[in-house]
Amino acid sequence: MKTLDEAWQIIEAVNEEAHEQSWDSWIAADEMADSDEDEDGTTAEQMREDASLEQAEYFRNGLWDLSAEDREAVDHWLQADESFREQFRDWFGHDEFDDEYGVSD
Repeated sequence: MKTLDEAWQIIEAVNEEAHEQSWDSWIAADEMADSDEDEDGTTAEQMREDASLEQAEYFRNGLWDLSAEDREAVDHWLQADESFREQFRDWFGHDEFDDEYGVSD
């Protein structure tokens, strides 16, 4: 069984890849926030929410690429460590996590 630190490294790598895949959406949101077209920030904020949802989808998809050993470690630490579970849930998407794992805080 992999250690908690190793499990953290696994999900951080998956999230980093998800962030890279959704990079264009994050940049577009930042550009909107910096422009004069968006005076109240509403559009840029919505774009950030959309980028976050996109990143979460890439994160969930990235989990399928994990080896059985890595996935077993992640699943174990989801049950064993609250901090790990909370961060994973943020990256996975709260509603999706609750639906998938039947576990909530």
